[in-house]
Amino acid sequence: MVDIAPVPEAYLSELGDRVHQSQVLQNIISTTLHDPANSDPFDEKSVYGLKLSKLERLYNNGDPRVVELLSNRHKIVIDKHFKLDFGKREILLDTSQTMIDYQLVVANSIGFGILLPNTASDHRFGFNMELKSPHKPFKGKHGMVGFDTKGRMLYLGRANNEDVYLTMAPNAFLAGHYELCSAGYSTGSSVMSRCHYRQMVMMLAHFLSRIPQLAYTVMGSVYEQDLEHEDPIWSFVTNIMYVHIFSIENDIQNLSYPCQSPFYTLPQFIDPCHEINMMI
Repeated sequence: MVDIAPVPEAYLSELGDRVHQSQVLQNIISTTLHDPANSDPFDEKSVYGLKLSKLERLYNNGDPRVVELLSNRHKIVIDKHFKLDFGKREILLDTSQTMIDYQLVVANSIGFGILLPNTASDHRFGFNMELKSPHKPFKGKHGMVGFDTKGRMLYLGRANNEDVYLTMAPNAFLAGHYELCSAGYSTGSSVMSRCHYRQMVMMLAHFLSRIPQLAYTVMGSVYEQDLEHEDPIWSFVTNIMYVHIFSIENDIQNLSYPCQSPFYTLPQFIDPCHEINMMI
């Protein structure tokens, strides 16, 4: 007997035990048929393709012959006009009467503007930045990021109770000359290398130090940070790891600069106009 109550791992964002669908099917068959062997003749039948448009036509016409389809095995084939191409902005989600278990938002441009609410005023908005969890992996195993996330993502904290990750997107992806990967595609851990993680921290320190209202500073040159040493001493270069600002509310808009002159003075170890993308 198999307990089919637990949600299969394939539908979970977190890893864990799951029951294989084949086991669930066998359990259903064994508890609903008087003789489970009756399922063998059906399983041995050939599988035919059945277009979704034909099912729609049979339903609209109220065709009684639709019951005859149950005597054979069919695989539903989704017609082209039932599909929506990715990136065409043809999908509008209405969640007023629906609960979403998982949502992934990917920015369509470089910068932190995606964190800002789409209202003129939102007193509940806040971004809690956290740069001390470089080993926290990206959990979007079903998310359509668009490219291989291996070694490209850095956890930055939470905004409005949502996880925020900074991503090093390929140049070709940002230029639009890139074949999009399937949802959840990744050839390895999303965690950035030590070198890239420290580069991102120094880049953020550089940006934040340019906002007068914030208490972040960079001492000397950002190039003085050792990218490879086992135990970096951040205090020699920046206070970004020690000065805690619970939430960046009003000044977060200053982080969403276009890729213009303010970026030209940042460290040359990475070019944000081609390599940095932001996603939640």
